[in-house]
Amino acid sequence: MGSQRGNSGRVQLFPGFRRRVLPLLAAYWIACGALSAAYSTGLPLVVAAWLTPTTVMLWPVGRRFGLRYNDYRTPWFLASVLSMAGVPVAVGLLMSAPYGDGGYWVRYAALITLIACAVGLCGVFSSHRKNFGKPMRAFFRPDLIMGVNRTLAGGLASMAIGMKFIFSDAPLGDLPHGNWYAFLLVIVIGLYQLIPLRGLVKMRLTISRMVWGKGGGYGVSALKELYLLAALTGMLFAAHNFFGGVTPFTRNVLAGSTGGILTMLASGSTLVLLRAWYKRRIGDPFFVEKLRQSVTKDGILAGLLTVYLYGYVNVMVGGFPRVPNAGHTFYLTVIGLSLYAWGLTLLIPLRAWARRNQLHGVIPQMLHTILPSLEDEVRVRALAKVLNGVAGLQWNKAVEVVKIVARSLGELPQGEREKVVDSQLLALASLTAEKRAFVMKAMDAATRG
Repeated sequence: MGSQRGNSGRVQLFPGFRRRVLPLLAAYWIACGALSAAYSTGLPLVVAAWLTPTTVMLWPVGRRFGLRYNDYRTPWFLASVLSMAGVPVAVGLLMSAPYGDGGYWVRYAALITLIACAVGLCGVFSSHRKNFGKPMRAFFRPDLIMGVNRTLAGGLASMAIGMKFIFSDAPLGDLPHGNWYAFLLVIVIGLYQLIPLRGLVKMRLTISRMVWGKGGGYGVSALKELYLLAALTGMLFAAHNFFGGVTPFTRNVLAGSTGGILTMLASGSTLVLLRAWYKRRIGDPFFVEKLRQSVTKDGILAGLLTVYLYGYVNVMVGGFPRVPNAGHTFYLTVIGLSLYAWGLTLLIPLRAWARRNQLHGVIPQMLHTILPSLEDEVRVRALAKVLNGVAGLQWNKAVEVVKIVARSLGELPQGEREKVVDSQLLALASLTAEKRAFVMKAMDAATRG
């Protein structure tokens, strides 16, 4: 896969992907595609869709860098990857449960396990600092992007299914009939986009802004928000087909609603424009984001998405404006509110916690992988942005960031460490006297701590 050039050679995106991993992934899809055609079921394709990211994330890429497997693939990370197997397992249970009073509750339990636990709750421990392995000379680090983006996917899915339960009163309690082809679409245009691909795009844009000052404009920020909204909308459409037991694109599954469409357009465009504007106000480097800013930007996401999801429920089942289930279907509202509340918990406080933890993996990766590969002038400029950002932090967080930097520098090979330290000194000298004094005081406190 691609690489990032510098005066120390190439930093590959994923060493060995084309020669070793890609042929194996192709074999998965060819074999599972043949089985799917032979037996007229989408289940083998779902297996291939699960095996693909699992293989990529567990591949022993670090051995060419002299790392032991458990140096860069921690037990926490292995558990978080393997826990995604709970997604197709829960779907299989949901689809195989019989209808009837007992079967209904099995289906409810399977759906809640799928949304709240297999995707969401397991994303929480994916965000723990123990999930992160040692830095390596590969740009793609799944352990760094899985936690934050899995809490995002789990939060969005919980909110969406919760809103569907609250406002949809279809027969049989609106329980999903299930369809493997529809679930394949949920994975490919939903989970793939929200977890690995969006994470990789965000990380590359973060490094690009830090190092080259590119990709930080309002237009790029708005496109990221539009990408998020498009992935969510695609996942909602696929999930609606799944609920109806319909193979996607074989028949129309949307009732249609002019009011619902207008609600989606108004809330969706406001979300893209407002959140992009607010992210630009936070600024760079990525670690300058304060807790209140993190909560605010995710609050904007959750609030406007609630309106967007309400509009989409109306488009799916018609009857604008829809009201919450009451009377003998009030239990659907209770289930929906519970899922919705769990989604808000994942999206706002837990995701803010996950971002804070992510610093402990992203900063060492940048110091080990990106900075040594840069031209001297570019490295000094990038480090000046880092130190300028540190100078604007509150004291405790400034010391925390400096500790991470100091620890990471200490783990670099001597030649590269000297090169980065020299550039750091030049960057420090470029700061104003007041900022330089603050950063040096933080460095002293980090060393003593």
